[in-house]
Amino acid sequence: MNKIAPIILFAFNRPDALKNIIQSLLQNEEAKDSDLYIFVDGPRPNKFGEEEKVKDVQEFVKSIEGFKSLFYTFSKENKGLGNSVITGVNQIINQYGRAIVLEDDLVLAKNFLSYMNQGLDRYEKEVKVFSICGYTNKVKIPHEYEYDSYFCTRSSSWGWGTWADRWNSVDWELRDWKRYSKMARAFNKWGGSDCFKLLRSVKDGQGNSWAIRFCFSQFLQDKLSLFPTVSKVKNDGFDGQGTNCKKWSRFKYEFDFSKDKLFNFPSSISLNIQLYKSAMRYHSILIRLYSRVMYLIYNMI
Repeated sequence: MNKIAPIILFAFNRPDALKNIIQSLLQNEEAKDSDLYIFVDGPRPNKFGEEEKVKDVQEFVKSIEGFKSLFYTFSKENKGLGNSVITGVNQIINQYGRAIVLEDDLVLAKNFLSYMNQGLDRYEKEVKVFSICGYTNKVKIPHEYEYDSYFCTRSSSWGWGTWADRWNSVDWELRDWKRYSKMARAFNKWGGSDCFKLLRSVKDGQGNSWAIRFCFSQFLQDKLSLFPTVSKVKNDGFDGQGTNCKKWSRFKYEFDFSKDKLFNFPSSISLNIQLYKSAMRYHSILIRLYSRVMYLIYNMI
């Protein structure tokens, strides 16, 4: 492993969730050699009890041990997740040339950091690769497939890493919207039926997703993301408290409980069509409609 990437972790008002992800990080051998940067967003105005929860998060952050170094920033105002991620990663990634980025509703496998750092090493000079993702949906792996990771189009925001040059290439302001607005069909075909709707919501000021802007720049540049065949991440945010997660999800995964640290990465940076179709079905309009119905049913029970 050439160098250990810094870990950038975004937290808000969930002290128990933050404790869970820190505990899972510390079970990774590489944690002791990793610089950890934590950004805690400020409480929202007029949200009863939230200020105390944010203070509990801040107090826990101050007590964290077990990493090479710990740096933290507590925002006085509520920036929202999108702005927090963009400004936070901007502050750190150019110092190191790469970074691993996490949110507080995730739980990580014991080989998460090993996988992420090896992936960042392996594909740093491969400009076709836009990001390394720790989460994967449950995919159907071809019998003859020899690798334990695969390439796909749409990046995942649930435990991921990238390099400074890729991050700095993103048009966060969507400046060329006149041209971008003509790409709805192509963007949806590339990344899923909800892609352009999410992008437009950012442009219209109704949403603030950093992730869809990151994916759109990936689409514009025709680049791929690396995913493990077995997920190194699970999302704990489906308890209804996470910023962007619900209680029921269409996303199904197989979590890696192993301690394997030797990874067989693909030598060819290209799509395996069978794996690609298996992964992308989660973003199809039929699966999204089914998910919406199931979510409504689940919340009536």
